[in-house]
Amino acid sequence: MILKLLISLIFVGAAVQKFTGKVAPNWDRWGYSRQSMYAAGVAEVVALALFWWPGLELVGAAGMGLVLLGALATLVRHREGASHIALPAVTLLLVMVQIFRSTVA
Repeated sequence: MILKLLISLIFVGAAVQKFTGKVAPNWDRWGYSRQSMYAAGVAEVVALALFWWPGLELVGAAGMGLVLLGALATLVRHREGASHIALPAVTLLLVMVQIFRSTVA
């Protein structure tokens, strides 16, 4: 449960940053529109809701994984530093651990 809460806090924080526009300069620098930034925030919130919906945890986790893979692809493609890449990479690892734990248990 603690792992699920930690993943959720990370996703809520990421979505809030998108909806408040705090990360907009980065999205502009990467060549993405504001609409795509908000769409990514919506995708994070939807994945998070499914992550907590009984019976749909794996669907939500898969959605989170896709969001995180997209983030990592963008960060690597634009040669962002390790400090930018670390949080999405660790979060993806946490999501994978949560998937493993929920399928084995």
